[in-house]
Amino acid sequence: MTTSKTNRTDTFKQQLSKFKKLLIGAKLAKLSSIVLVTISLALAFKSRDNNLSVMLLLMGALAIIFFIDKFMSLKDIRQKSYTQMFLLASITKLKTYMSRRKKYEMYFIAFWMLTLIPFSATYFSSNVYGILGVVLYIAVVGFLGNLAYKKSDKEILELEMTMSKELENFI
Repeated sequence: MTTSKTNRTDTFKQQLSKFKKLLIGAKLAKLSSIVLVTISLALAFKSRDNNLSVMLLLMGALAIIFFIDKFMSLKDIRQKSYTQMFLLASITKLKTYMSRRKKYEMYFIAFWMLTLIPFSATYFSSNVYGILGVVLYIAVVGFLGNLAYKKSDKEILELEMTMSKELENFI
């Protein structure tokens, strides 16, 4: 009997640890979006003589700020208590958060990258290299982002299934 309770406690601690890692990943994604805004603002300042570049870079920064505000809020996903029920509820909220974010993230990031074209065309002294550089960057980021979402979705699903199974065994 004690072994079963110990196993349940160990499983819960492992699941809580995985959940916290996923939450840290979500916070890092938010931080990286803030870095994109900073990059846009720095490039806008650097190219202040070119009104088109400045306007587009500021539009890209505003789009990312809107994305952060609407789709990257983590305030509802707090682990209030260290119980299995609260952890399962938080995992479900994280799953909803990830699906909402996944739905729109690539559109906002692609738009942000497209706003870099005039700056990159000026930087490379060629429209072709500027456009190719941005398109290549969009492709790489899209591919890597898709891989990251697949891994996160798999981990969330495993967490959800394990916690559901634990709750069924507990009841």
